[in-house]
Amino acid sequence: MAMKLPLETLQQVQKMLNGVPFMTALSKEDVTELAYQLNQRHFMKGETIIRQNEPGKLFYLLFQGTAGVYKERLFGRKKIATLNPGEFFGEISLVDNVPRTATVMGEEDGVMYTLARDAFEAILLKNPGVSGIIREIARKRKEADKTPTGA
Repeated sequence: MAMKLPLETLQQVQKMLNGVPFMTALSKEDVTELAYQLNQRHFMKGETIIRQNEPGKLFYLLFQGTAGVYKERLFGRKKIATLNPGEFFGEISLVDNVPRTATVMGEEDGVMYTLARDAFEAILLKNPGVSGIIREIARKRKEADKTPTGA
């Protein structure tokens, strides 16, 4: 059972959530509900947070630190993006019900918040505004993934 967040952390989380662009489409109640459902997790530089091709169960919000997004290739991995605080990841698996499409690794020690699939669906996907934004970002990331990049 993951630890529920203490009040001052909840307030920080709500502040962070309010700074995440797609969250503006959520009602205050939904943001509060979301904050209660999030679990805080620390990660370390070099740590694999999600692994390409594994089943996706969590949605992630980066709070502190950065993470690199990599595509596993036949001969090693290729970095395709850097995630910064306030950005989210892990949405493609949950929206499309497919295995993880990339590997995400900590680039420095940091903090993130995770949201279980059922809460992600109940709070985020049920809101048309938020769902639209998340699906659009997932679509753009998948498109970018198909773009040949000379490698």
